[in-house]
Amino acid sequence: MPNAKDLIERARMFDERAEQAADPVSRRHYREMAAHYRSLSVEHQQASRRERETAES
Repeated sequence: MPNAKDLIERARMFDERAEQAADPVSRRHYREMAAHYRSLSVEHQQASRRERETAES
């Protein structure tokens, strides 16, 4: 499973592709993919935090 930093990097990559996209459909698709990876990053961080808290208990 990728770590949160890898997911953020993928989001950044899709943001860059969105900026370079020539047509609105591609631009929207890349922005949606970037948002998806940012969301996955947040979920990953939350799951990691819960795992650490459980391990400390």
